[in-house]
Amino acid sequence: MLQDKEGAKLISSKSVLRKINELGHRLSSTERKIASYIVSHPFETIRSSTEQLANASHVSQASIIRFCQKLGYSGFKDLKISLAQEVGSLVPKVIVEPNRAGDFDFVAEVLQQSIEGMKRTVATLKREMLDAAIRAIAHARLVDIYGVGESYVVGEHLHIKLRRLGIVANIYSNPHLQAISAASLKPGDVAIGISFSGCTLDTIEAIGFASKSGATTIAITNFPEFPLAQKADILLETNAVEALFPYGSISSRIAQLFIVDLIFAGLLVNYKDKYRKAYEYYNEIIQTKL
Repeated sequence: MLQDKEGAKLISSKSVLRKINELGHRLSSTERKIASYIVSHPFETIRSSTEQLANASHVSQASIIRFCQKLGYSGFKDLKISLAQEVGSLVPKVIVEPNRAGDFDFVAEVLQQSIEGMKRTVATLKREMLDAAIRAIAHARLVDIYGVGESYVVGEHLHIKLRRLGIVANIYSNPHLQAISAASLKPGDVAIGISFSGCTLDTIEAIGFASKSGATTIAITNFPEFPLAQKADILLETNAVEALFPYGSISSRIAQLFIVDLIFAGLLVNYKDKYRKAYEYYNEIIQTKL
């Protein structure tokens, strides 16, 4: 009976890494290989297929599925969603690896991560998706933007960019207003959801309401398999790996901002006759505030 209670408690926990730690000595040698890789490479795990994780941890794909089920997940995708929600709270490596402090150049490290994040994003981003997003925004009556936490900050940046082109855009921090606004959209409108993990419930729900309203939906996210990407008509995929800090930090945020600037540049380049006057006019107004 005690073992049953311990098992139920373990299954109810949302933390993949905590479950692995709690199972500890109860893992077989094969399961320990899988656990070791996941703990050491959480971001790589989230972006991996079952076959890729099996190869990386030197086990069979069937072992991966059994391991996930042992932790209480229906399969590998279910585990990855839980892990994506968890990794933002991980302790930065600069804290848990004190030996790095001596010769560790955090300035160079952060710079390198940011550059690599943008390079990977360019390699991952599908140009046809970017073009489709730019085209949809250019022809929209109204653009709604949804995001929470750090993603909301990125959403504000996009909001300002669009308003400077004369595009009518809204962004709300209140999830109730997000839902109400999304539900009031019409066909031809655009809704943009921003979430690094792609698992932020408020953002997913707002995109769902917008989709039901007939709006074109766009997701800016790091993980294409997860709910936000799957609900959206257009996926703009970032590819940031936070090796130094948890996500919500500079690498993921810069990758998202990079996408925002690509949208802004695309609107100016592809629709310069439409937006040039508005851009110049609002620039003049801003100059008076400096």
